[in-house]
Amino acid sequence: MKAFYFLAAAAAVAFPFLILNAYGDGLASETLPPSLIGKENVTLSIASTPFLIDNNHAGTQLNLVLMDANTQQPIPDATLAISAFKGQTAVFGHIFKSDSGNFILSFYPAQSGNITFDEQGGILSGIFGQDSGNYQVKGPVFSTAGLYRFKIEVITMGAYDNQVSKSYNAGISIPEYDNLTITDPTYGTHQVQIIAYYDRIHDIRYDHTKNAINFTMPFDWSQQNIGQLTVVHQEIRIPRDAGNLVVTKYEAYVNNIKIPDKLISIDDYSMDAYRIVHLILYKSDVQTLLADQKDPGQSMVFSLRPSDENAFPVVQFTRNAQFKVALSWSPPKILAGSNTQFTFMVEDPYTANRTLASIPYDFSVLEGTNGVIYHEVGKTSASGNNTVNVAFPPGYVGSITLAFENLNGSSFASTEFPATVSSPAAATQAAQSQATVPEFPVAPVAVLVSVFSTMVALSRAGPFRARSV
Repeated sequence: MKAFYFLAAAAAVAFPFLILNAYGDGLASETLPPSLIGKENVTLSIASTPFLIDNNHAGTQLNLVLMDANTQQPIPDATLAISAFKGQTAVFGHIFKSDSGNFILSFYPAQSGNITFDEQGGILSGIFGQDSGNYQVKGPVFSTAGLYRFKIEVITMGAYDNQVSKSYNAGISIPEYDNLTITDPTYGTHQVQIIAYYDRIHDIRYDHTKNAINFTMPFDWSQQNIGQLTVVHQEIRIPRDAGNLVVTKYEAYVNNIKIPDKLISIDDYSMDAYRIVHLILYKSDVQTLLADQKDPGQSMVFSLRPSDENAFPVVQFTRNAQFKVALSWSPPKILAGSNTQFTFMVEDPYTANRTLASIPYDFSVLEGTNGVIYHEVGKTSASGNNTVNVAFPPGYVGSITLAFENLNGSSFASTEFPATVSSPAAATQAAQSQATVPEFPVAPVAVLVSVFSTMVALSRAGPFRARSV
């Protein structure tokens, strides 16, 4: 994962309120609100992550921590009775114990057979009655992706003879991974990765006429089901060199209804090879979608495509959250063999519309991620508006990286923007079919809200079902 530690630190410094909560019902982790158990203020966190069993199979690991809400420290000698359900079907139920208050449950899925629970520990485990909280669970558990609900009963905490009674309900999604192979006459063949956190998806296809990624997910539109959900989350990973899909702005549809821009978040930090687009629908958004449909059926049909609207300036935070860079350029489509004027401002991320002067910077245009097309060392002007003119070579078409580094002399104050250089012929053809779309990502503050709070859980790799068009 690219620069994760810098990003996490930046989020904690700049937006401390953003990483306190995680949500179930469509995400891979949930931290439950604090509640009193006796005189203790207690909270429970639960998260799921995939792990590789062998080259062809993946399992699911659940991490649970019962902790003091005030000190954020695990509560020792904890006993939990955990039951899991998918829909109306019970999946498993078992009592787990942990001397430390940390639980690691590793599930090895099978299509049939009995479910076994084996506690894993050191040589002293079992001999002296020590409980590691580390269990291997084998059997038909989490063999399919989708939403799982948990009922968790706290039986003991602080000491095994200190019996308590507290019940928690949580929702965790086991992600499904799919590949969609896209072949474009200009940018070649790429694999788009789609990760569904709510339920399994199908009918995954690419519409070449609209550059649209489409897929369908089963969904119960009843008021009872909507009343129980928190969020529906889909994640689309787009290769950075897929020039027809790396754009300034996207629009997304559910059952042919356009959803608000605020529900679409772009993450250009977490992965080197991919831009991540999150579609996150909360309960109120699903209610609105239901009201706008006469007959929604039993599914959500998703469509993600480049927007016809321009979205300049594009804003990115530096990795240490010390500065904010706002960037635009003209003409809006970067063409091989032509000049492009880049205009940028370095801003104070904590004060609205405050541009910063006399900030030293390094600006580079990189061919892919290695070759240097252009490099400039400068200092921001007193007006705050800075321009750089770049002549792009006629022979290069493909992905580029626009890099700002060493802002104010700090090696941590840097940020990168993926973009694409188009051929003049391809640009003319695209202009005849639709409005020009600037080839650059938007990174609104909403990205920090959705990405930083779930970054660890959402960035793990997993097995894929391949689809081709």
